[in-house]
Amino acid sequence: MIPSRVLAPLLVLAALTAAAVILLAVYSERGASAGEAASPEALPAVSSRVLEPVTRFEVPTAHTGTLRARESGILSFEPSGRVARVDVDEGDRIEKGQPLAAIDRRRLEGQRREIEGEIEAAEAALDLARQEERRQRDLKQDGASTERELDQAIAERRRLEGQLNSLVGREAVIAANLEDAVLRAPFDGVVVERMVDRGSAVSAGTPAFRVMNPETLEARIGVPGHYADDWQPGDAVSLRVGDESVEGQVRQWLAEVDPQRRTRTLRVELVDSGHGFVPGQMVRIDRVRRLEQAGFVVPEQALIGARSGLWALLILEPEDEDVWVVRRADVEWLHSASGRALVRGGVESGTRIVDQGVQRVVPGQRVRLSDGEGAR
Repeated sequence: MIPSRVLAPLLVLAALTAAAVILLAVYSERGASAGEAASPEALPAVSSRVLEPVTRFEVPTAHTGTLRARESGILSFEPSGRVARVDVDEGDRIEKGQPLAAIDRRRLEGQRREIEGEIEAAEAALDLARQEERRQRDLKQDGASTERELDQAIAERRRLEGQLNSLVGREAVIAANLEDAVLRAPFDGVVVERMVDRGSAVSAGTPAFRVMNPETLEARIGVPGHYADDWQPGDAVSLRVGDESVEGQVRQWLAEVDPQRRTRTLRVELVDSGHGFVPGQMVRIDRVRRLEQAGFVVPEQALIGARSGLWALLILEPEDEDVWVVRRADVEWLHSASGRALVRGGVESGTRIVDQGVQRVVPGQRVRLSDGEGAR
């Protein structure tokens, strides 16, 4: 049996030896890892690009609206009555002057005959009044009539003339109502909606049909007011209706601002209406605005938030031939469009930036360029 005074030192020595072995293994592993980190192939690869200055930034803009028919309207009967017939239905094509519907003319015909009789009676009375006026003039010249009797004859003749004129005016109104009893198409087009049926009682102004001419299409597009100078009447423009492109010509700007969208309305006439478009379809007008502004164009995804509402880019500074160090440069974000941003500030021409995956690296980190980017 080993004495305790001998065993204790031996145990301490064994423990120290074991600890030395463990520490040696740990430091050997760390040294190997450090050696691997020092190798460029072991560094994370980043996508990058070299900045080049620009003096102009292009901003594509798109504005939408709808197609409308220039010739469209709601047709109504002028006289009141009962609908006697309806000659067309929704979807029917119509020609200018074609009868669409008619109201019962019997009451109007009766009114016409009545007014014609009143006119005949008024004309007969007026003839007598004129004869009486001539007779009173002759009698006055002979001294057989007084001035008062002549004045009465003149007044009666004038009264009957006014009555006759009133009756003639009423006859003209009845004649117009008889003509308007047949509702006719004001232009070539299509019946969009029918709002009366046979036997319906209608009053003056009751809507009967909604019609439009699909061959006279125009686009009405809402555009922000500060773009109003981009298009002038007579300008040729290209429009998109669905997947099709169609040429158009600017007609005019409407004078008022849309109270809901706060935009001005641009009217564009379709040059070729043979595409089968229909009113109500969405239409788009595209335009590229060129902003005269110096700076650098970068992907929006390359920008990261900075303090005080500023923005920053991660730039790459060379450490040696294949190793780069990530730094941060604060910039001002001026404009953006289609995933691109125009910036200026803490970068210059030739600066290399991280253009993708900025969330995977941090300032101060050592990185390498993605394969094939060394010469870019």
